[in-house]
Amino acid sequence: MSVTRDELHHLVDQLPEERLAPVLELIRRDAATERKVRAAATLELVRERMHGVTGVDEELQRLRDAGRG
Repeated sequence: MSVTRDELHHLVDQLPEERLAPVLELIRRDAATERKVRAAATLELVRERMHGVTGVDEELQRLRDAGRG
């Protein structure tokens, strides 16, 4: 993995400044999307495990709504 990372850093260092910003934005967007997907999967797992427990569904919905704001 570190060899790939080193190669990537080397390639990024060679990019002209005007080409660097779009590449960095793409990397950041992909990382943020991956975190959101993992968070949604975790939330669904918690929801399944806690189904039927009084107040849990309402609290999870409140947390979902708060995260969208």
